[in-house]
Formats: sequence, structure tokens, C-alpha cells
Amino acid sequence: MTKPPIAFLFLPTLLYCTSLSAQNDSRGFMYVVKAEKFKKENKADSAVVYYEKAGITFKTDKLTEEFVNAYNQAGVVLTRQDQYEKAKIYLNEALAEGIKSLAADNITLSNTYLALGVVYAAEDNFTQSLGCHNKALAMRLSKMGEYNSDVATSYGNIGNVYFRSRDYDKAIEAHLKAMTIREKLFGQSGVEVIQSYNNLGNAYRDKKEYETAIKYFEKALNNKILQVGDQHKDLAKIYKSMSEVYYLMNNTPQGDLYKTKAGELK
Repeated sequence: MTKPPIAFLFLPTLLYCTSLSAQNDSRGFMYVVKAEKFKKENKADSAVVYYEKAGITFKTDKLTEEFVNAYNQAGVVLTRQDQYEKAKIYLNEALAEGIKSLAADNITLSNTYLALGVVYAAEDNFTQSLGCHNKALAMRLSKMGEYNSDVATSYGNIGNVYFRSRDYDKAIEAHLKAMTIREKLFGQSGVEVIQSYNNLGNAYRDKKEYETAIKYFEKALNNKILQVGDQHKDLAKIYKSMSEVYYLMNNTPQGDLYKTKAGELK
């Protein structure tokens, strides 16, 4: 079974107005700027140090949402370094402070649940992961309504967790919801829409519904070509997925065709 990415994980960069920065002596905000710089330079350890410094400063200044966001970011950086236990320390502290001080549908707090869901999925703790992702989803639905890209991201995360736990029917249900939202928001050629098509192709393949899997991989392929042209190396992964499905269908000529196409683009 081919694993998809653990999740679509994006937490927005902290943005603050000048007046607020000045009001709070700008130390916390300056630490965030340094942390972002180190993150862009792939200096994860330094980024975490400065996100922590920012969080401590924000907590002292009683800026709870900023504190939660800074610790969320530290957790995300550590997750991307596969340092899951350390990530959970920051995220659980953000969660505790957020639950205590923020509104029940606060979007920054929903990001904390999402980030924890990603960590638990990486650890194959699917029950905990789904619990966190469903909380994030409920908060986002309450605050943003159904047709929102962050809501679609939550459905995509839930679908990925179900896929990895081999509950393909529930994975398909969640990915179809993500796809419907993304198509409405972005049409059929957005990056996230193409990811939904790939996720559905993977789920139907592992459910052994090969014709449907091919249908979604073809949608992903056609829309990716519209985005990047027919010679881009990113097409190789889709060609490879299609070749695997055709081999499973005992259609060796088509399997060979798409395997060759994938090889030509690497």
C-alpha cells in the first residue's frame, strides 16, 4: 500500500500590525521574524528556539492567540523533522493555554488540533489523530462554513488517516467532501483539487476498484498538464500510479506505456 502524505499541513505565518508591535515592545514579533527567517533557511533548531522565545514573550504580554500560534509553529517545524515527542510538548502547551483562554471555535486553536492530528498520524495513532482532526473540522465549520479551503484541508487530513488505517470507504467519503469544496472554490485545476483526485485514486486502487481509480488519476493527470505542461517532472508520479493500477488490472501494455512515460520524465 502506497502511503499518501501524512497531511496537508499549513499554518499561516504570524502577521501583526505595526502599532501592536510597538505597543508590546515588538520583542515577540521580532522573534517571530527571526524564526521565519531560520525556517526558510532550513535551520530548524534555530527556528524552534526563536518561536519559543516569541511564545514566552507573548505569554508574558498576555497575548494568548499569538502565544498559541508561535508554539503551533514550533510544533510544525519539529514535526517536519520527525521529532514527534518534542512537537507534542509545544502543541500540548499551546492547546492547554488556548482551551483556557480562547473561544471554542478560535481558528488558531483549530490549527493546534490539526497539528496534533498530523503528529498522531505520523505515529500511527489513528484514533487520537482522528479525534484531533475532527475537532479542528468542527471548529472550522462553525467559524468558516462549509465552503472554505481550511475545511477542505481538514477533510483531506481525515481522509488520509482513514486511508492509512485501511478504512477505504471512510477515506473516500472524506476525500470526496474535500474534492467537492475545492472544485467549487478553485475549479478543477487547482493544486489542492489535483491532490484530492490523487487521494481518491489511491483509495479506490487499494479498495480494488481499479476503473474508478484510473478515472481519478486521469483527472489528476489532465489537470496537472493544464497547469505545468506535458513535460514537467511532477507528472511522473501520476504516470507511475496509473501504471501500477493497469498492472493490477492485468493490462500490461497500458502499464508498460505509463511506466515508460514516468521514466522519461524523471
